[in-house]
Amino acid sequence: METAQPTQISNARGAPLAIFVATGAEARPLCRALGPTHRSPHRLDAITRIGLDGRELLLARTGVGPDNAEAVARRLLSEGPVAAALSVGVAAGLNPLLHAGDILVGDRAILHRGGGATSQSFHCDDRLQEWALTLVRESGSRHSLGPIVTVERILLTAEEKHRVAAESGALAADMESAAVASAASARAVPFLVIRAILDPVEEDLKIAFDQFLDGMGEPRPLLLARHILTHPLTLPSLVGLGRRTSALCADLGHLLRDLSTIPA
Repeated sequence: METAQPTQISNARGAPLAIFVATGAEARPLCRALGPTHRSPHRLDAITRIGLDGRELLLARTGVGPDNAEAVARRLLSEGPVAAALSVGVAAGLNPLLHAGDILVGDRAILHRGGGATSQSFHCDDRLQEWALTLVRESGSRHSLGPIVTVERILLTAEEKHRVAAESGALAADMESAAVASAASARAVPFLVIRAILDPVEEDLKIAFDQFLDGMGEPRPLLLARHILTHPLTLPSLVGLGRRTSALCADLGHLLRDLSTIPA
């Protein structure tokens, strides 16, 4: 496994923090939790500028999957200096010690392609890790520090999760973080992943919800409605996942507000 070298916090005075989320369902509760802010559009449609207590945040929706995430991250990071790049949102638990709602602060992000045939590991910035862990401890939230693996599709069953855990050694899985880390590494930008556990390792998901999202992580109403009409028993699962995602991302938003105070 190839390991990318760690970076150091950017010295660019006044540089914003770049926050990457996959979907609108994750981005909206994050924004609400940040509280009264000054927001303005960015020239890239998927990005919103947020002014927060003297710090600018660039909140970017990437869409689901590593290819979408890396493309958006590379575009944003090529525009100018940023203090750090953070990947946030929900993730699947791969370790029995992680429960739904737990916070994972990543120490590295592993890009896991081709069924585990190839992988690359990216170190998370030590200073950002310590700052995040301090804030999570102060909040009293259950949390862990460890690796997260980025996969190419949603892991639907406990069997799949256990297999990926054995192959990667990761505590959780998502579909974007290591791709964002790759883009950050290419620009020598410090990187951190913070994810909330949506579904623990033993929970089987009833449906791969990403099939109802467009390239920017927004719902496709007609496709979703058609599926619900033909598979009405999946509606409670979709609603439950949506509510859980909203609550977890609201918690992450409060954490981001405090994390944005990290000294430059």
